[in-house]
Amino acid sequence: MEGARTSTISHPEIQTPSTITFPNTQQVSSNPPRQPSKMKLNTLIPFLASAALTQAQYFTLMSVRSASPIHFGQITASGERLYINRNTASYCPEQVGDACPAGNITTFAGGSGSLSMGVIVPGGQQVYIDPVCGAVGYTQAHSAAMPQGAIIGRWNVGLGDPYGYLSRDGGLLACPAADGEGGYQVFGQVEGVVLSEECLGFTAFAINATGPGAWQYT
Repeated sequence: MEGARTSTISHPEIQTPSTITFPNTQQVSSNPPRQPSKMKLNTLIPFLASAALTQAQYFTLMSVRSASPIHFGQITASGERLYINRNTASYCPEQVGDACPAGNITTFAGGSGSLSMGVIVPGGQQVYIDPVCGAVGYTQAHSAAMPQGAIIGRWNVGLGDPYGYLSRDGGLLACPAADGEGGYQVFGQVEGVVLSEECLGFTAFAINATGPGAWQYT
């Protein structure tokens, strides 16, 4: 994508669907991260789930750009990056069992200033924008590590019934995924970062969710 000119972002007129449905997703497992002991988890799970539900407003995100491949696309978590129309990747410790959410839907929390993933794992997972390439990513569970200079603010969510909007200073773009796995990857506009002319600016619909979508996203 180096050397390409930045496309002017325009948002065609949005046609709101009468009903909103998401494509089926599959939970994708990965190598299990190191987790707390079974006894500790069994003690903490009810408290963590209750605290999560009372302290945050959860929502899913859908990309909207009329007459494009990303119109009404589901924004999902995979490989510590955000994509459109890709399977959600999540993990649940074996000892947690049925206390885990299904893990096949990507939810978010916050959106007033900062944005987080909608998870139960202690410490949460922070959403950020990589200042070097503009990719929207999220931290690994049990770690606050981010690229130096990572951008975590400038988010604004307005929830409604049945949907609202998530916006960010500079806007959001969807670029064809470069890893060969299909779909589009989500990027933020960052000063000095030049993205491909194939990237599409889009509006992000925020749809209310009932709670966290996963123990953690991978």
